[in-house]
Amino acid sequence: MTWEEANVPRLFNSVMLELTYRCNLACRFCYLRAGGRLNSGGAELSARQVKKIVARFPRGTDFYLSGGEPLLRDDLPEIAAFIRRRGSRFGVNTNGTLLTGAMARRLAALSPEYVIFSLHGPEKLHDALCGAKGAWRALVANMAAFARLAGPRTEIIVNCVVTGENAGSLAAVYRIAAKAGAHRVIFSHLQFLRPAEGEGLAPALKAGGVLTPARAPEPVNVQLVRAQLEKLRAGRKAGPHLEVRPLLDGDGLKKYYNGRLRPLGRCLKALDTLNVEPDGSVRLCVSYGLKIGDALKTGLGRLAAAKKRKLSGALPPGCARCCHRFSIFRHF
Repeated sequence: MTWEEANVPRLFNSVMLELTYRCNLACRFCYLRAGGRLNSGGAELSARQVKKIVARFPRGTDFYLSGGEPLLRDDLPEIAAFIRRRGSRFGVNTNGTLLTGAMARRLAALSPEYVIFSLHGPEKLHDALCGAKGAWRALVANMAAFARLAGPRTEIIVNCVVTGENAGSLAAVYRIAAKAGAHRVIFSHLQFLRPAEGEGLAPALKAGGVLTPARAPEPVNVQLVRAQLEKLRAGRKAGPHLEVRPLLDGDGLKKYYNGRLRPLGRCLKALDTLNVEPDGSVRLCVSYGLKIGDALKTGLGRLAAAKKRKLSGALPPGCARCCHRFSIFRHF
């Protein structure tokens, strides 16, 4: 290992481990589904291989365990336990339907920093958006049970993707999350690019494409979204924190949903995070599918250098709606 490879890894404060592209749901707004990756088959790293990747990073690294649905992997607790033994932290992103029984108890005992549950509306609406009847009941029951199991170090987070269908149900989502024991509720605006925003990619980026593919604008009543958030802010007494990504005023919401965004500045988050796909491939960042190496074989210094070379200049148009560009704003 070179001096650079021994020292540059400190840049990677967090590692996003996409453990599988399998999922038991088919959410209408899933970018993996839109891009043809969801349930598409393909190799997945074994638990032994995942642990070898974890061991490449120093103590204190944050590991974000996601999918697809990561709980479809029975070895998730084994991987999480290894991360803990290495002196690092982890969190899990799940649709919540499978977090039951022994899996829930084992995961809670490992004290994850957070578990993010995806909740997108009241029962009928949530099930319709996720494409599975009974998904809401399983999610809410499992989240409440896990909140009782989890210790004080674990934050229970709800993430709700704002869509045209649930724009008038945000206050209801907040109430459901609060009743189930959530500590924080995040409303995230849809991140699909407009067709014009996906154009103009440099040849080096076209090979992997943009993971949040371009599609026609989502019809969202932005006045309704603003009214729902204002209702929550005005009526708050006690309960979970309320957060929104990105924070937008009225004109900003109209432009976000009905206009074209031009990314400005640089993305520092991309240089801070390593994105590992289920087969161990490392892609450029959360948004771009360009492969820059193998998480088991490629020197971390080489990976850092590749990311910096591709992303340190002006932001390409495909960065317009990337979640890593926008800070989460906490209203309370």
